[in-house]
Amino acid sequence: MQLDIEVDQERVDKFYESAYRKLAGKARVPGFRAGKAPRAMVEKYIGRQRIMGEALDDLVPVIYNEAIEAEEIDAIDQPTLDDLALDPVRLKFSVPVRPTTELKEYRSIRVEKNTVEVTDDDIHEQVQLLRRRNATHVPVERPATWGDFLIADVVATIAGEDFMEDLDAEFALREDGILLMPGLKDAFLGMGKGDTKEVDIDIPDDFRVEAERGKTAHFALKVSEVKEEQLPDEDDELAAMVNAEEFDSLAALKERVRTDLLAQREQEAENNHRSAIIEKLVEGGTFDYPQLLVEKETDAIIREMAGNDTKQYREYLARIGRSEEDYRRDFRPVADARVKRSLALLKLAEVEGIDVTPVDIDAEIDRICEPMGEQAERFREIFNTPDGRTTVNRDLRSQRTLERLIAIARGEAPEPPAPPAVPEIATEPSAAVTADEETKA
Repeated sequence: MQLDIEVDQERVDKFYESAYRKLAGKARVPGFRAGKAPRAMVEKYIGRQRIMGEALDDLVPVIYNEAIEAEEIDAIDQPTLDDLALDPVRLKFSVPVRPTTELKEYRSIRVEKNTVEVTDDDIHEQVQLLRRRNATHVPVERPATWGDFLIADVVATIAGEDFMEDLDAEFALREDGILLMPGLKDAFLGMGKGDTKEVDIDIPDDFRVEAERGKTAHFALKVSEVKEEQLPDEDDELAAMVNAEEFDSLAALKERVRTDLLAQREQEAENNHRSAIIEKLVEGGTFDYPQLLVEKETDAIIREMAGNDTKQYREYLARIGRSEEDYRRDFRPVADARVKRSLALLKLAEVEGIDVTPVDIDAEIDRICEPMGEQAERFREIFNTPDGRTTVNRDLRSQRTLERLIAIARGEAPEPPAPPAVPEIATEPSAAVTADEETKA
């Protein structure tokens, strides 16, 4: 929200006078005793610009707070002073206000949950992964082929400057894989133990270090060893390798693979179903919210990825050649979508009358702490703080709101509670007009 305020000159003069007196009392004008210099000389010595700056430092917050109160603006954070003009004094503020959300016919939302299955091919693929995980790597005296494991030195420069150095690196030579960048893995193909090679590779446009994109890197390669991957047979011994105490046969291993895959896919289907329902809710809503919320959500996303270590975060940006603003720009679309989802669910909770009582919070704290054994009381004390109870309240309300939304999408939710009736008050026409005018005022 924008506020454009012109300040009465009389008020400006009063604040200027107050600022003058405050600064004049500390000023020591050469040739005059403290407080005895003529005002014109004091103003010249201090500088009218400095005095006006002091006056505005005191005046601007007062004017802003008066405007917020007079206009009944529900500000959620500090304003930004976008422009300040003098003669006359005019202030332009950007004020982050509480967002507003409207949901349309959300009770007509219907989303089918995808069914899942696990095929024999799926199980075979997972068993092959287990064979590879339990494979042995045997040194061989032959050129490297796809599927081998290499131990090699990789040193690269760009225009004579160091680009990378990885000595005794061990990696798999996979035809469908990428080794740092496209083209590098192909350079190792056919090299044997003790072989060296130099090759130039163009750095792709999507390389993680933006500053190096489009350049050409000169690689010096040296292979120390080539190892062949030898997979164990697909039999009962493989099951024992995976977990001898749990699986006494290949059949038992495959049954566990089937069960775990099915549970994983069921969870993925549930998550996708829930996300699709939320997206439908968002699609049917209108949102008005300040950019501040998107910036805060962007902060949260970056903290989730990089942690709270500011120094480490800046070092990471330097390594990949990105500015902080440029890096943040990549996450704003995701942050914006998350803000809309959050606002839509908050509005749904309000419309559907979803609430959490102190008794609910107590029961949830008990449920969380019960499995913690000897640590239960210590965690109970943490959750029973005001901040802890607020977090539990928020989590419970979010959980119940999602449950209600899923029930709506299945056509199983009860109707929301009707808003309380507003009693009619008999008034004289003149009184009604007066009340309406007071409301407008």
